[in-house]
Amino acid sequence: MGKQTDLSNFFERQDNARRATRRLVIWFSVGIIGTAAAIYAVVMLIAFGLDVSGGNDFWDPQIFLGVCAGTLCLVGGASLFKSLSLGSSGGGDIAEELGGSEIRPDTAVPEERRLVNIVQEMSIASGVPMPRIFVLRRERSINAFAAGTRMDAAAIAVSQGALTKLSRDELQAVVGHEFSHILNGDMRLNIKLVGWVFGLLVLALFGRILISVSTSRVHSRGEKNSGGAFLILGFALLLIGFISQGFAQLIQAAISRHRERLADASATQFTRNPVALANALCRIGGDSFGSRIESPHAGEFAHLFFANGVASFFATHPPLEERIRALNPAWNGKFLPPLAESKNDASREKKSAINHGNAARILAGAAILAEASVPSTSVAADSVAAENPAGKAVLPQAVRRLSESSDGARALIFMLLMTDSPERNNEQAKLLLTTEREHLFQTLEKNWENVRALAPESRISAVLIAAPALRSLGINERKKFCATLRDLALVDGKISLFEFCIIRAIEGMLVAGAPARVRYRGTPSAAAELVLNVFLRESGVPRERFAETLLGALSKQPAFPQSLSVLSDGDLDIPALDSAFDCLKAESAIYRERLMQTAAEIARTDETITSREHDLLNAFSVALGCPLFFPRN
Repeated sequence: MGKQTDLSNFFERQDNARRATRRLVIWFSVGIIGTAAAIYAVVMLIAFGLDVSGGNDFWDPQIFLGVCAGTLCLVGGASLFKSLSLGSSGGGDIAEELGGSEIRPDTAVPEERRLVNIVQEMSIASGVPMPRIFVLRRERSINAFAAGTRMDAAAIAVSQGALTKLSRDELQAVVGHEFSHILNGDMRLNIKLVGWVFGLLVLALFGRILISVSTSRVHSRGEKNSGGAFLILGFALLLIGFISQGFAQLIQAAISRHRERLADASATQFTRNPVALANALCRIGGDSFGSRIESPHAGEFAHLFFANGVASFFATHPPLEERIRALNPAWNGKFLPPLAESKNDASREKKSAINHGNAARILAGAAILAEASVPSTSVAADSVAAENPAGKAVLPQAVRRLSESSDGARALIFMLLMTDSPERNNEQAKLLLTTEREHLFQTLEKNWENVRALAPESRISAVLIAAPALRSLGINERKKFCATLRDLALVDGKISLFEFCIIRAIEGMLVAGAPARVRYRGTPSAAAELVLNVFLRESGVPRERFAETLLGALSKQPAFPQSLSVLSDGDLDIPALDSAFDCLKAESAIYRERLMQTAAEIARTDETITSREHDLLNAFSVALGCPLFFPRN
């Protein structure tokens, strides 16, 4: 479909989209204030008998403040209630409300197995713990969405049409698009948008209630005066509510369009394959079902979808043609037929996937995960691994099977923390004998060689894909599991940096809201200083250049003072780092994100992010609850 776009342009597009989103949120706030002002005007007109002449003072600050307070309480309260209800339920509940059914990680259905593998690949490539996976069985169109306000409650859903009508590369690009929504914080914003629109809808519903009450009073009691005032106010609230809701939907649609452009740009960083995403959009244009979602709840969540899910006066997504040309300027203007409706056989689909997808592959995922058990339209795993610049090893099938159940995933993580030292290993086994059931040891014995043979840079990847199975544990089981991990690592009296990364990543995924174990006595800046010094030691930069490297990284990020310094090696012990993480978890998300971006600047000082640096960045980001995309060079 033509020459690919220059990926360097996408970073600029991301910055532009973020700035535009902030401006639109401000406009939304202005709209709420305008709604309060309109209600105030109606109240004053009723109070003056629709006559503002004769010297009446139409402006009364106290009444205005009262009306504003009442409006904010009604609209804000309803918005907050809706946002909290959606935020606490998690992405899985939203997927189920839209008709989704969950796919188990150990599914044997070929097309579902392909989807699970793709989500695993994107999880590894993006450094995001693997979310729950759903399929909208009744939807024959091509669409998808990500939902959930927290990393530990995220879900990705694809329509049945997307599952069967897209090639592997195209489906991978769509999933990458949804992962970018998770990384960019769009899920949280999307829930807020649903709440805001619902709040303004409640305003119109309140007006309808006033109309009903006033009408009944007039008919039953003949109270025309008070009933008439309530009737006027009710009609006014109904009209203002609908106008405000329309304005809110306009802002909502505009925000959504900008976020979709940002997600398109971000997705190409994961897959390095903008043509595949362009082709997926072309399939929508060439499909008779398009991207239409039939669920009766689709309108409420219209801005979550990969493409327009419902017909609306306010389009929540940019036009297909615009998105396609942004990804592939050489597009010839012709849509592609969906694979399931074309006469192409499996070999033709494979040829199409190779033609459109061989331009580039995902950074790490496809090289790590070999789909030996399922026929795939992608090129063979060994050739993919050959293209992988980081030389990542393939996760053995046995290791992947372990990640598909909660017991297997726990055994997998235990083995990652167990050593090859016979003496220490025996002590660790004795510890597990006191906390775990007997069949866990059978799992350990059966899989020991496969897990211990994993390359160090593949072990964080194993943690990421084990996330769904571990999240199926109850809260008490999660806490017990995390406590056992710490005890297991402390058998020799200390925790190594590698063990620390595994433990904090697991805790970040499972007990993100747990209180701090040790109160950190320093400031957030001191905690950040400690973390950045860890990356100085891992960067490969000569010790005499530590200060220069740290200052260079700080100069690119205004969140931290330039006075942060290089610490002595004695200050970098694991207990100090552990308590520093507890301090940083209490800081804002943007603070934590900027910290990890600064750490990435240190890591790329030598123009290369090594496998160890990459995994350290991912582990720290997951542990801090702010997964970010760190491309390898």
